[in-house]
Amino acid sequence: MSVLRACNVTKRFPGTVALDDVTISFRSGKVNALVGKNGSGKSTLVKVINGAYNDFDGSLYIDEEPFRYQHPKQAFDAGIATVYQEMSLIPGLSVAENILLGRYRMDGPFIDWKRTYQDAQEILDDMGVDLPVKEMVAHLSVWQCQVIEIAKAMSVNPKVLILDEPTSALAQHETQMLYNLIRRLVQKDVIVIYISHRLQELWEIADTCSVLRDGK
Repeated sequence: MSVLRACNVTKRFPGTVALDDVTISFRSGKVNALVGKNGSGKSTLVKVINGAYNDFDGSLYIDEEPFRYQHPKQAFDAGIATVYQEMSLIPGLSVAENILLGRYRMDGPFIDWKRTYQDAQEILDDMGVDLPVKEMVAHLSVWQCQVIEIAKAMSVNPKVLILDEPTSALAQHETQMLYNLIRRLVQKDVIVIYISHRLQELWEIADTCSVLRDGK
């Protein structure tokens, strides 16, 4: 079991304290829900963890090892992956190209497309998802795009997967498919942090729940 801990984290902006001495922990093997209304500090805490904000007071640990990243790519490369509510896919590229963007298999100076497609297929198979790796993202549904965002995160074998309002644009049956996918990911010893303001979701997907209110 892995544990991510934030200890006495305070983050200030001009005129406001977004996080006020927050101590919180998240464990693998569980869906750790993080809830609160807009402005409660949820997004700020995520950005502290994933390196978007590095000017804060307090400490962060994974399995008692301290960490503090200078930017999100550094965090991503170290295994802290965030899937935001606003998708970052490139519509004119294929499923495989989006999953492995910037990390394609190379054969000398050229992209080895056969191995790149194989790598993407293996990631999707491991997630239990059936998507055509050569299909253009522009042709896919919102639910399928959400899956690709998660697959992109899983492609680095993350220690931590942060899902920011993942069901906000999904229909009910798509939400159920997402829940099934999240349950599979939890079995891979990944620390899953599930951010939501929909309290009714928690009874179905969350194992633990932490609430932020006014940065506390």
